[in-house]
Amino acid sequence: MRTRQQGTILVAAVAAWGLGAGPSGCLWERSDDSLGSFCARPANGDGEEYCVGANRSPADAWSQAEAHGDLPIEMWAELPRGVSMRDLAASKDTLGLWLGNVDRVVSYVRDEERNAESYGATLSGELRFLLEYAAGQQRLLLQEEPVRAADRFKEAMTEKANAEKDPLLAALAADRQSMAAAKSVFEQARDEAPPLQAEYARVVARFVDYRSTEAAETTAYASLSGEASRSALDDLDGIERSILAAAREASRAPSELTVEIMALSARIQASVASFEEAIAPHEDFLATHGAVVPDMSSGALRSLNAMLGYVQQRVARSDRTATALLGGVGLRRQALLVLQGDTEARAAIARSRTRKASAVFREAARARAAAVSAAPPMSERLGLPLLAERCGELLALVQVRPLCEAAGSSWREAGCAELRGKFDAAEAELRTGLPRKIAAGLATLREKGMAAALLDAAQARLDAGDVKGAAMAYDAAVRGVEGT
Repeated sequence: MRTRQQGTILVAAVAAWGLGAGPSGCLWERSDDSLGSFCARPANGDGEEYCVGANRSPADAWSQAEAHGDLPIEMWAELPRGVSMRDLAASKDTLGLWLGNVDRVVSYVRDEERNAESYGATLSGELRFLLEYAAGQQRLLLQEEPVRAADRFKEAMTEKANAEKDPLLAALAADRQSMAAAKSVFEQARDEAPPLQAEYARVVARFVDYRSTEAAETTAYASLSGEASRSALDDLDGIERSILAAAREASRAPSELTVEIMALSARIQASVASFEEAIAPHEDFLATHGAVVPDMSSGALRSLNAMLGYVQQRVARSDRTATALLGGVGLRRQALLVLQGDTEARAAIARSRTRKASAVFREAARARAAAVSAAPPMSERLGLPLLAERCGELLALVQVRPLCEAAGSSWREAGCAELRGKFDAAEAELRTGLPRKIAAGLATLREKGMAAALLDAAQARLDAGDVKGAAMAYDAAVRGVEGT
């Protein structure tokens, strides 16, 4: 027995699906419960229900419930609007429509959200009540009318219950199995940690001891330097041997410590790689349950890397110090040999060194003169001059002036001749030219809307007479505007 209203609902359903209107189709812009509805209720939402028409997706009801409460979320499918449970049980088509909505709800919770607690709440809550209520109505109809087209309802309900019960049990069993497997991985990592922790403690203790010897090492080099500066020619070979021995000793302990640090770092990284490989299959499970994979190694690895950096820098400093000391010993040996020679030989050596120094100074003077003669570089977008490098070149030129005016500047004469015509111009540019250019550039930057803080800092330096500082702040402002 199908009422006219039931026939209308079925025709509407068929028409809608025939036109291609799915759960989020463009023909259904608003929620419509004429074909039923999807409802959701969060665990701590004070019993509030959030429902959308069956023309929408179960995800819409879930999202509303999730926004107003926490997991687990119970879901169910309500009957089409205006259809009683008795009418539903009496109509095969209307029953099929509703059971289809039930399938969509259950499939969404099971396959999309994949939350076992919500899945269990869905199967044991309102949906179960509706299914049992419908089964009761079917029994009443069977008593009233033994043979009906909808008498397969009980069989369908039994099959659905069995079909949903088994996946729930399987999901819960899988959760327990995944939890046990993840726990086993963590326990293995925990068992491997103590030996690594003990080795790390030993490395730290040895590093602390090594770091405490730096002052003594520096003092020993200083003592050798003082001894070398006072030694006679015959004693320099012994000083060289002492310097080499000190350098070897300064490298021995850190070499052993470096090997220990690198070996421990490699073992920690291997342990981390093994843990990450073992836990990788369980990451989705842990994320689903809000568990975070702990970081058990990055702090130790950063510490070891810092130790290694200190060791390498200290060894490099020791090598440079020893090399410089050996070079100084070599120069002292040459000087003492010269002193032992005759007057003519010493004079020849002095003349040779003077000529060499004069040539080097002349080339440096030519390079400095060329630099101050060139125009300063310009910024690409604004076309403003960059003045910090220019200021440095002018200052360097002005600082040379006293050397060229000194009475004993004869060996510098060739270089000074290249520079004498530029000293006055360089001083004038430092005094007036550069400050004007900086002030003009700052005004242009203000017009372009540059932030005032950096411009004010440059102006303050300029007002205080710090031309070099003002030029550096001005260049930084220009590059900031151009993004370079």
